[in-house]
Amino acid sequence: MKNRCCKKLTAALVACLTTLLAGAQTWTVSAPRAWSRTENAVTLKTGADGAMELRHTGGQDWSINCTAPIDVKPGDAFRFSCASRALDDVPAPGRYSLGAILRDAKGNVMKWALGRRSAKAGDSVSTEFIIPPGGARIEPRVTGQGPAGVAVRDFKVEFLGNRMPKDLAPRPDVVAETEHLRVVVSGKDAALSVTDKRTGRVWAPSPAPERQFVVTDLSRSGRAICATAVDLASLRTWGFVVAPSPERPEVLVTVTGEGEMPDTLDWPQAFATKPGDRLIVPMNEGISYPVTEPDGIPARLIAYGGHGICMAFFGVQDDATGAGFMGIIETPDDAAATFRRPAGDEPFAAGVSWEAQKGRFGYARRLRCVFFDKGGYVAMCKRYRAYAKEKGTLKTFAEKVKDRPSVDRLLGAANIWCWDGDKVGMAKKFKEAGIDRFLWSVAGNAEQVAALAQMEGVLVGRYDVYRDIYHPDQLRKLGKKEGKNMEAWPDGVAWNSADPDDWRKAWAVRAKDGTMTFCACMCDAVSAKYCRKHVGEELKTHPYTARFIDVSTAASWDVCWNPAHPMTRSDSRAYRMDLLRLLGDDFGLVVGSETGHDAAVPYCDYFEGMLSLVDYRVPDSGNNTGKIWTNVPPRVAKFQVGAAYRLPLWELVYHDCLCAHWYWGDYNNKLPALWDKRDLFNVLYGTMGMYFFDRTQWEEKKDRFVRSYRITSPVARKTGYSEMLDHRILSADRLVQRTTFADGTVVTVNFGDKPFALPEGGELAAGGYLVK
Repeated sequence: MKNRCCKKLTAALVACLTTLLAGAQTWTVSAPRAWSRTENAVTLKTGADGAMELRHTGGQDWSINCTAPIDVKPGDAFRFSCASRALDDVPAPGRYSLGAILRDAKGNVMKWALGRRSAKAGDSVSTEFIIPPGGARIEPRVTGQGPAGVAVRDFKVEFLGNRMPKDLAPRPDVVAETEHLRVVVSGKDAALSVTDKRTGRVWAPSPAPERQFVVTDLSRSGRAICATAVDLASLRTWGFVVAPSPERPEVLVTVTGEGEMPDTLDWPQAFATKPGDRLIVPMNEGISYPVTEPDGIPARLIAYGGHGICMAFFGVQDDATGAGFMGIIETPDDAAATFRRPAGDEPFAAGVSWEAQKGRFGYARRLRCVFFDKGGYVAMCKRYRAYAKEKGTLKTFAEKVKDRPSVDRLLGAANIWCWDGDKVGMAKKFKEAGIDRFLWSVAGNAEQVAALAQMEGVLVGRYDVYRDIYHPDQLRKLGKKEGKNMEAWPDGVAWNSADPDDWRKAWAVRAKDGTMTFCACMCDAVSAKYCRKHVGEELKTHPYTARFIDVSTAASWDVCWNPAHPMTRSDSRAYRMDLLRLLGDDFGLVVGSETGHDAAVPYCDYFEGMLSLVDYRVPDSGNNTGKIWTNVPPRVAKFQVGAAYRLPLWELVYHDCLCAHWYWGDYNNKLPALWDKRDLFNVLYGTMGMYFFDRTQWEEKKDRFVRSYRITSPVARKTGYSEMLDHRILSADRLVQRTTFADGTVVTVNFGDKPFALPEGGELAAGGYLVK
């Protein structure tokens, strides 16, 4: 009876909120303005039919402000609509979105894309939304990302009246308690707050959340709190279950819903922080930020690719006590971690954001909130390691080497990209100089590969990729007859929509006329088939012992609308893991991939780019790989090699499972002024260096290359099979740090410019390290 009443109440509320009012006020295009994040990349003109014709050549985001700002009140309802056509003279018309910037009364942005709905150029789109509490002004916009050519016409904003319910009284809060926690779900807006009884801290929702909810049902079943709420911004109904653990200081949150999902859902709301707290962010190897950090913090990091969070958690710790919380995203394939200031100069807060599964809500989403009274980021990593073991992603080198003994050669081996025709001769030079363990990454002809594979302590590998498809039109522009994966065209191409002409673009290549032409993107559903064929044939003549697969653990998991191989992001992840698995299981190779993601730990042995925080690499590091930088960009100095910010989160979870390397456009010798610091990070983390050079650079800097190897290799080799048990900050400026490994190895490093008195006695020189 109670559930039937709840459903009737929810239906009545939604009906109330969606009743259209007569005499709606409307706005049309007025003095439109185009903007692009890329300078001089956008043009806007009025076509013969009155449409706004936008052409964008940049790779970043663009927008058209369509009207003057509109003053609004909470509860005001709007409908945006427009039609479009693709511009014939633009090779990649692209997609566009309709929505609005929402600001509060002080002009602060509450949401950049309220009500956002997307379509491909040529399709119409419409969206409806309600202004949430705190909203005071909207700025209607058309937006997009990357190259585009779209003509927007019949743009209209309709005011549908104020739909804020007047007679829906808030329900009483519901409380659940355990030995460790007191958990409360608000009857007013479904906000979650948790009191840690051990510390007394109340983890309350951050102020001014972007989304507002009206609770239609709230109850408790045992310890679990169950809620049903209507989202005012999208008029969708969501179900929330908050279940505290009876044994641990943990709360499992489950979110359910049905139907279309036009926008992200950020629930539970991020917990508020305070000065003295620190964000813990597993972006690549790991980084942390004071919650009062003025700039440089990414607003959103996806959980479904290496260019986001590489382990599915985020956290906050109190620097003074180590108390804090972490959120483990148990359903990460359509999720992201967010790091935002609630308003003005408020401290940053960390939260979760749920995304659509191919446009719909799909499956139930889960976030596990874990609370700590001490231990900080180390305790968070150890909890996540236990979680990884439970779900099967913790596969250690001790396990891997049983099936593939050659994996042992990777531990303590430098990753070398040496661009010289005499590959065997250069390898002998490295050996003679004392670099006796290395991964040769630059391939070779059959004779060279055979000779390299016979060298003691050497792995011989090559670059490979199963994402880019060279297609006939592109090859014609390039003046070539053959290209990578060309046999996968057109059947193996991923589609962005049900339109076969809307195929996904991948790597951009410069054509003979100077323009950029895009490879087609291979659908992950077919990639293993082509990989098996190509690798199997090549190994018959080239006895490689390792292989590096580009992109697979860097790019986000994809969706595909091609009816021959439809795919969700979860499918994409599974297909990519199958590709990586076959290289090790079927061909016995040591396997590497780009940047890295922990979904691939059972199948990969090293990641190129895990050590290089993706947001803080030098500009164009992926294309201009060989350029040596003599000047150090400020963001690189502050964050990429900033010991006060970086943390070895990956090593604390997976050090004994997989080798983390620098990126091939961000290697040890990339910025000579930072080489010493990179070596120190390597020795502290028990990881190996990466070197990118030609014969001339080797001869000029041979002693420096050898010194770098001798600093890093012994610790990486000795600790390769050992878990990193601990990482500690020893100095107030965070520049003196210590790691402890399960084999008893202890490494202390001084990144500072002054000697440091060690707590156990003795002194560590500036820029020095100590291994015991």
